[in-house]
Amino acid sequence: MQTRAEVQHPATETSAAAKYGRLEPLTGLRGVAACSVLIAHAFETSFNYGAGSVFHPFASRLAYFGMSLFFVLSGFVIEYNYADSFAIGRLPAAAYRFFVARFARLYPLYVVSVVCSLTQIPHPHFTPLVTLAYLTLTQSWFNLEMATFAPDWSISAEWFFYFAFIPLTIALGGLRRPTAALFIFCVAATIGLIVVFHLWRAPLTEFVHHWFWHGSDVSADGWGWLDYFCPYLRLLEFISGVLAAKVYRMSESGGPAPISARLVIFLGVGWCCAVIIVGRMTANPILENILPMFIFAPVLAPLMLCLCRYESGLSRLLASRPAVFLGEISYSIYIWSFFVLTMTTSFYVSAGASTIAYANSAVKILVIVGLTIVFAYGSYALIEVPSRRKIREILGGGRLKATAA
Repeated sequence: MQTRAEVQHPATETSAAAKYGRLEPLTGLRGVAACSVLIAHAFETSFNYGAGSVFHPFASRLAYFGMSLFFVLSGFVIEYNYADSFAIGRLPAAAYRFFVARFARLYPLYVVSVVCSLTQIPHPHFTPLVTLAYLTLTQSWFNLEMATFAPDWSISAEWFFYFAFIPLTIALGGLRRPTAALFIFCVAATIGLIVVFHLWRAPLTEFVHHWFWHGSDVSADGWGWLDYFCPYLRLLEFISGVLAAKVYRMSESGGPAPISARLVIFLGVGWCCAVIIVGRMTANPILENILPMFIFAPVLAPLMLCLCRYESGLSRLLASRPAVFLGEISYSIYIWSFFVLTMTTSFYVSAGASTIAYANSAVKILVIVGLTIVFAYGSYALIEVPSRRKIREILGGGRLKATAA
């Protein structure tokens, strides 16, 4: 959820970023993530004829992919932009500038989304605990994300990542072999999650239900929170992105992608597409439990590294104007897509599947996507950019004023 101006670094002359001036492929990837979630939910709601959505399994897996891509990408970009300020600057000053910048990026549109989702003020589910959690952007930390506008759980998770980033980047500051660390981490995290979820699913669910469940009106069920909403486990995706960025920052290669990089890109894209499209790949106890969360991260991290480090057809596509435009407004796309989906619920509704019903559903998807992009661009121009600039001017001092300008 970073702006294009933030996705840049002074030491990138020998990488693919030199050609684009910034890490434009990452901006394009943000657009891919937002559109994946948008299209997934559009298919889910549009092709629903009373007996359930025709594309439900596919749509769910596509949405899982989009969220994982957001979180891995967040780790990459945050490490890429802010690691140096914590490595060479004073910790209090660096932390203050970091949180002012991130608060200005997330909070204004987040507040708008929460207010727009309230049927009345105060909301009947907003107890003092829930109110405090939503004001501090910590609702997903305590499984309180269902009180209103549940999609804001991901923004709350992102806020948690920022707190974790400071000790994380300091601890990894002296890492000498980030490539090996990235490989070991992805393998260990994948195996660890598979084993823990398979052997201790029941006791973990009971633990969550006992300590992190506050009623069906405000909380997800125990396993649902643990397997999808829980920021403490989704931090693993963020860390994989951080490690990939460390590899990139220490690399001096560039130019056209060698065979090894093309193979990584091919296998990464192939794995993601296979998991999304071929349902039986994850219809087993080994992979099913990590499908909502970590199954994409081990290939997304090296994929991002290769897209930024080398030039390829995919990196050029992601750096194209349409992709960058969607990446710029991706935060607003994510937020407003859910409101557009609600607005269009009663449009082109069919009682049963038929050729006409399928045609209507296809038109509905186009309407949803088109309206969302229009609303997102307006939101980006009228809410995101002005509020971000103003908050940085007020809280950030001279350096952040210059950045905002």
